Order: sequence, then structure tokens, then C-alpha cells
Amino acid sequence: MEKNRIEEFIQFCRRRHLNVTHQRLAIYQALLNSTEHPTAEDIFRTIQSDYPTISRATVYKTLELFEREGIIRKVSFPHETAARYDANPQRHHHLFCVQCHRVEDLSHPQLDVLPLSKKALNNYQVIDHIVHINGICPACQRKKRA
Repeated sequence: MEKNRIEEFIQFCRRRHLNVTHQRLAIYQALLNSTEHPTAEDIFRTIQSDYPTISRATVYKTLELFEREGIIRKVSFPHETAARYDANPQRHHHLFCVQCHRVEDLSHPQLDVLPLSKKALNNYQVIDHIVHINGICPACQRKKRA
């Protein structure tokens, strides 16, 4: 599946006339290989040994480009200062552990169509929404009981 995603990424970049460089591929692959919704710094540390000349600025600028082009999504959580990135740009939500800061994708059709009135939304015209559910993951719950 990863190989398919890489090929789709390459084709997407070519359609958008974006250069497909080794560094961009490495950044995207590091993001694909992570289930933790890594920060730019996490991605930099992951690929630095294979690409010792890559700069942090390149990683940050590349992630911004990918987000602007809709290849990835930036995900922010109130408990953290650094943004995280998600290789899954499709509509989904997130579970966030307030203890270990683990992030998991959550897909549930009822969350996609929240029945909120215009009054509750202060007459905002909603164009998108993402639900972040804060909690304590099973691993942290086990640690707490031990």
C-alpha cells in the first residue's frame, strides 16, 4: 500500500508541476511511515541520517507546500505548541491522549454530520470541521492502574 501512496504522490506532484526531489520523497515517506502524526522536527530527525545536508528549513517549507497543495493536513492540539502533520488528507477526526500525547485517527460517520443549529454556531457558515477528542489512551490507563 505504501508503494501505491508514493506513486500517487509522485503523479500528483507531476500534475501540479511540482518537482519530485529525493528530499521531498523522503519527507513524504517519513510522514507516511509514522502513525504518530509527527512534528516537522520529528520528520527532520527521522530523515537526517539518510540526508545529512537537509536543513530544518527545507523540511518546514516542504511540509507547508504539501499542506497548501492538499497532500497532507496540519493538525494542532491545544496541549501542544508544535503542529503535527497527517499524511491522510481525507476527512477524519482524532483521538488525543492528554498524558502521552499519542494521536490516533478516528473515522465515524456521525462525526461528519454533527446536527448543530445556526444559533449554536453563532450563524457561522461551516465549511469544514474536525473533531478532536481528548482522553487517556489504553496504554496510559494501564500504567495508571499498575
